[in-house]
Amino acid sequence: MYQRRSRLQSLIILMLDCICITVSLVLANYLRNGRLFGSDNARMDFGLLLGTCLTVFLAMNLFRNTNRDIFLRGPLHEVVHIIQNNILMFAGAAIILYFLNLIDAYSRLAFLYFLLLDCGLMFALHQLWKKILPFLYLHFGEMRKLLLVADEEYADALVQDMRGMKDFRNEITGIALVGMSGMPERIGDVLVVTKEEQLVEYCKGASLDEVIVAVGSANKKTILSKMELMAEMGITIHYQIPVPELKGARQKVLSQFGRFYTVTYANRVAPVGQIILKRLMDLCGGAIGCSALLLLTLVAGPLIKLESPGPVFFSQKRVGRNGRIFKMYKFRSMYANAEERKKELMDQNEMNGLMFKIENDPRVTKIGRFMRKTSLDEFPQFLNILKGDMSLVGTRPPTLDEFAQYSPYHKKRLSFRPGLTGMWQVSGRSDITDFEEIVKLDVEYIDNWSFMLDVKILFKTAFAVFKGDGAK
Repeated sequence: MYQRRSRLQSLIILMLDCICITVSLVLANYLRNGRLFGSDNARMDFGLLLGTCLTVFLAMNLFRNTNRDIFLRGPLHEVVHIIQNNILMFAGAAIILYFLNLIDAYSRLAFLYFLLLDCGLMFALHQLWKKILPFLYLHFGEMRKLLLVADEEYADALVQDMRGMKDFRNEITGIALVGMSGMPERIGDVLVVTKEEQLVEYCKGASLDEVIVAVGSANKKTILSKMELMAEMGITIHYQIPVPELKGARQKVLSQFGRFYTVTYANRVAPVGQIILKRLMDLCGGAIGCSALLLLTLVAGPLIKLESPGPVFFSQKRVGRNGRIFKMYKFRSMYANAEERKKELMDQNEMNGLMFKIENDPRVTKIGRFMRKTSLDEFPQFLNILKGDMSLVGTRPPTLDEFAQYSPYHKKRLSFRPGLTGMWQVSGRSDITDFEEIVKLDVEYIDNWSFMLDVKILFKTAFAVFKGDGAK
């Protein structure tokens, strides 16, 4: 799944700038007139002045998008930029007030205080924003893992441009070289991870969200066959295309990485608004689920410990979105030596393919069987949902040994964040015994995903749990 690079960050900084303008104008009026919103001049209308300044400022941003390169500006450039914007805003507001015959109702000293305060506050806020946002992405967001693919013609330029972008949302995992006889250790400061012969195999096993391909005409036919297989895995591909520069038409609307213009291929382009709604639903559901988990642990914990020795919770490494490894939590529903006994029971596996399931699994405890039937054993996964490893609705995450056997097509089911429930669970999860059928349902979910589809699946899941159609 590919999420368009949104303008949410620009909208947030624009909103914060508007707050700076409001606070600065209130403080300037207080310093000059001793009041927050009024003055001795009866013709002075604070609301009109504030509305005029905000209107001019927003109009400037609408036409100029003044914060689009905020992370590329140094402190000195930032100061000059803010002063210019404030002077333009003040000039625009003054012209409007002049034509309204109200310019003399406002104190010149208050205007001077306002400009000084606003420039200072905006500069401090912009510098703080540049420090805070990368930290938030690093600790609370999810960075996009990028693989660069290039030949000798473009490798150095692509690495240079990607580093020059200073986009903290991107994590460059390495570069793959195409059509080169030698194998240098690095291109610039980016590690060379593979060559074209092993590119598909590397992508199958690596944790990757997107691939940027920049090759010359001599290597295009070679790389296209590799791209077909990467697309099967659900990896988003940005393919560099030559775009001529025209002096008479300087604007181009394409994906851009430094000097490289690309066409983007993705199995699903997700609207930003729906992605935000999905995450909000996950946070709300995760918070409610964790509250219930606390109460459930007080009851189920002692029962689990009484029946068999071992921990109350079971954690296992699973493969999440695009190959990310995380620990998935459940209530322990099996005896402590269940993983060791799994090898002995492989010949009784009822699943056709890369998953393991036995209807009357001898490793399951009595309390565990009840918890599985009622799906109570899944409640600790609400912790994974709050952490961002999982979602309420998605595809079920495979184990490491299952993932090791995946074909490129199978990996496509991991192009979405794994879920507590999903399409195949509400399509007869206890009856499906063919792994390929599960993959088919997961891919159908990914290709047709919408926020309302998630809501529909959640209702179906609740109905299935109410009926007692839990996992066997």
